[in-house]
Amino acid sequence: MDLSVIGITPQAEQVYRFFLKHKGEGVGSVPEALGMDPDTVEEAVDLLGRLSMLDLTDRYRVTATDPRVAIERLVEQRLEELNAEIRRVFSARDAISSFQEDKREGDKVASILDIERVEDGARVRQRLDDLAFFCYKETLCLHPGGPFTEVMIESALPLDQRSLRRGLALKQIFHPKAIEDARMLSYLRELVNLGAEIRITDQHMDRMLMYDRSVAVVPIDPSHHSAGALLVREPGLISQLYIYFEGLWKGAVDLRHHLDPPEEEPALSQMEQRILTVMATADKDEIAARELDISVRTYRRYVADLMARLGANNRFQAALRAKEENWI
Repeated sequence: MDLSVIGITPQAEQVYRFFLKHKGEGVGSVPEALGMDPDTVEEAVDLLGRLSMLDLTDRYRVTATDPRVAIERLVEQRLEELNAEIRRVFSARDAISSFQEDKREGDKVASILDIERVEDGARVRQRLDDLAFFCYKETLCLHPGGPFTEVMIESALPLDQRSLRRGLALKQIFHPKAIEDARMLSYLRELVNLGAEIRITDQHMDRMLMYDRSVAVVPIDPSHHSAGALLVREPGLISQLYIYFEGLWKGAVDLRHHLDPPEEEPALSQMEQRILTVMATADKDEIAARELDISVRTYRRYVADLMARLGANNRFQAALRAKEENWI
């Protein structure tokens, strides 16, 4: 039996039962009779008085209210409180229509492309800082113009360093004229040393930043960067912009190779050239291998690799295509 639901504590229950059993007793006799702390008794007596369960007109002769009256009154009061609470809960349903109206407005807005226009330069920089800070996977960049100013480099370098040290992928494409400046080249080399991938292309491209393939930033007017930026989150447009970036990326050259082009390797090694020649004359693998002074297994491995590179279905076709490619 839990009387706490109608506001009666266990201590108050004990004191109430005491006065029901001991009519006319005073408050002072309760601590000793029940083995309670006097302060606890006072708290229980005060509570019972507020609940009209004890008549405390004379604290030396306390009278307990009839339980049928006292408990029934408390139950009724509690039920009224609960009913009022239930009515308040049900009234919350009235908010549905108001929320539905908000939803309808949201549905109207959702039909518009998710593109945000930011015209103020300071706001654009702040939005870029926020996007870079919350980026968690990769940043893609297209820079069609010339080198950054010293101020731009000083502003961009800490952000790029922070992203790379957090383990983000950073892929950037620049026009060759961007690296004609020594400070710009030093900046890009530092990024490469930290793990960034930098490529160079002279293809026409539009300026763009993309974060986690979920939001792209492009100029409002490509010919006037000061006009502001568009923040694009529309999935269909993001997908097309990513395909555009990938196309440029595949055709671009790694910064290090652009600065120091690797020596062009011959199409075939000396051994591969000898094998192609022998393939056209030898009838059997054993004879060809003996002529080349290699094992039959090694000879066959070379032959299989050459046929795959030439896209040939048989050795005769491989020999013909090798001649077409001026390999032999």
